[in-house]
Amino acid sequence: MAFTLGGRARRLVSATSVHQNGCLHKLQQTGSDRFQLGEAKAIRLLPRRTNMVQELGIGEEFMERNRETDTSYDFLGEMRQRFMRFKRQKYLPEIEKFQALAIAQSPKVMVIGCADSRVCPSYVLGFQPGEAFTIRNVANLVTPVQNGPTETNSALEFAVTTLQVENIIVMGHSNCGGIAALMSHQNHQGQHSSLVERWVMNGKAAKLRTQLASSHLSFDEQCRNCEKESIKDSVMNLISYSWIRDRVKTGEVKIHGCYYNLSDCSLEKWRLSSDKNNNGFHISDREIWS
Repeated sequence: MAFTLGGRARRLVSATSVHQNGCLHKLQQTGSDRFQLGEAKAIRLLPRRTNMVQELGIGEEFMERNRETDTSYDFLGEMRQRFMRFKRQKYLPEIEKFQALAIAQSPKVMVIGCADSRVCPSYVLGFQPGEAFTIRNVANLVTPVQNGPTETNSALEFAVTTLQVENIIVMGHSNCGGIAALMSHQNHQGQHSSLVERWVMNGKAAKLRTQLASSHLSFDEQCRNCEKESIKDSVMNLISYSWIRDRVKTGEVKIHGCYYNLSDCSLEKWRLSSDKNNNGFHISDREIWS
């Protein structure tokens, strides 16, 4: 059994080298430096008794790394402490509010955000429990209705038709790994692409438009432009759903696009406006909050 765990651990440790030139590597590059934590967790699976070390022939250098993890971060312990702190400091002082939320919800805002761990919409925008109905996916994409059902548009349908939210926000951000993967993807790869690559290709129109307009810029600069173009496309894709389009026309629902810059903590915001004369829609009212 010890030998099996060792084999599994070695496979886990080497997992970070998989797809070094592919889409998943792009997501890793734009994430936290703690991505390598998986190695430490894998090493902790190994037995620590000296006699088993000798039986397995594990080197001293490997065991030194193992000893270093003995005092490593206790994730579950910390999570328990955070939960109990939440209960003492927030839940109990406002128990009536939380008990009312246990019965029903009536959020006024729907947020479509990126799954990136650095960009939590409620944290950045200050929403409290019950205020925002939120769905997150890689690169905060909204696909048009003709593409079929996804977890994002099913959440949209519930938020708009059942909860009757009054505002929809598509929130993207700088240094987005999903957009970097989109910009790096070779369009001809097709069925050989990973799941992530196939998903982000829903933003292909924004990519092509970006490449056409800013081919003279660096790759990173193109990614920044595509991040914003993709938000605008997702905002426009919302209108392909009749139950959203009708509510926007009557003023029951307002749609916004937001771009959060991680580097300087600024927020660029747009609004979807309807032209009642020609029954069209366009992005307008650009603002920068800094």
